[in-house]
Amino acid sequence: MGRRGENIRKRIDGRWEARVVQGSPIDGKTNYKYLYGRSYQEVRHKKIIFSQEIRLQERSAASCAGCDTIKIREVAQDWLEKKKPLVKESTSAYYQAMIENHILPELGDLTVSELTSEKMAAFLLGRKQHGRKRDGGPLANKTISDLKALLKQILSYARSRGLLDSVPDCPSVCVRQPPVSVLTGAEQMCLEYRLIKEDQPFSLGVLLSLYGGLRIGEVCALRWEDFDFQNGTVQVRRTLSRIADINKEANAKTKVVIGRPKTDSSLRTVPLPALIFLYIKERRRRGTAYLLTGTEKYMEPRVCLDRFKRLLRRAGVAEHSWHTLRHTFATRCVENGVDLKSLSEIMRHANVKITLQRYVHPSMDSKKEQVNKLPCAFASGQNRGQDKPKSA
Repeated sequence: MGRRGENIRKRIDGRWEARVVQGSPIDGKTNYKYLYGRSYQEVRHKKIIFSQEIRLQERSAASCAGCDTIKIREVAQDWLEKKKPLVKESTSAYYQAMIENHILPELGDLTVSELTSEKMAAFLLGRKQHGRKRDGGPLANKTISDLKALLKQILSYARSRGLLDSVPDCPSVCVRQPPVSVLTGAEQMCLEYRLIKEDQPFSLGVLLSLYGGLRIGEVCALRWEDFDFQNGTVQVRRTLSRIADINKEANAKTKVVIGRPKTDSSLRTVPLPALIFLYIKERRRRGTAYLLTGTEKYMEPRVCLDRFKRLLRRAGVAEHSWHTLRHTFATRCVENGVDLKSLSEIMRHANVKITLQRYVHPSMDSKKEQVNKLPCAFASGQNRGQDKPKSA
């Protein structure tokens, strides 16, 4: 027999029967659903599954009853609170800034059911044209892509709460990727000559990005203790960045955080060319000192970038971003025959495709060298005079 209070019993015909309350009473009488099985365990399992389905339906009905009143503002803020424990502090601060600066001012007062694909398209297009807060200029292409992805996550969360039957199609907004710059061979030589001439701790950080593909935040967080002087490698274990301080009671609007790199896969050990590593090793400082300063005080990415731009001007090289060094490293590796799998591992990409599409940019000299390898019947025909190949 079933346990007391389970509403499960064995019938005279040998089957087991479970009784479950279904919905509200009708005319004062309780509405029951009857489930049957060949054993106690089977019918008990059916009862548990059915009860869970009933509870989900009730929660969904209760949530949908408020679909016409619940606003995007509430859903976005609720989603952000649920997301904070799952992501890095810098990522959480970025999400919050995107929501407060872009999504809430324009979409925050709309109800969940009012946010259609057309309104999302108009929102993204408007941000693309004049979304910059400080001067009303256009937002960067990456920011538009991030806004689109963020909206999709918020709406998917609304659907999981039963506020939407389905997530509206997130429209495609034409976002042209800006051309990626790579140092030419001549520019790289001029830059390296200037680095050797100035011979500062800052020069070592530039060389590490140029010959190891490190990001600016990773270089800023690098200490001398991260180098393995026996094996000629450097460990990338931290990144340094300045982010918005989401603590409302804080006096400052921003703060510096030193945490894990961009993703867990960005934790890596990078081998360096022997000559570059020897040059770095000869300028070794105490282990706890930061590489860029040679002291216990770090250098922020913004300051680092300003110094880099001034360095380029002194070297007679056109202005580039720090990330150009990472692109240059990948391109030079491919030009010199480094296999793509090894390069992808060094840069810690998810797959080789990312390395090829985003970070490898053959120079015109390299392209000419490759096409000149093609066999050419025209040249051999010229050498033979007017001889023509015999037709089949």
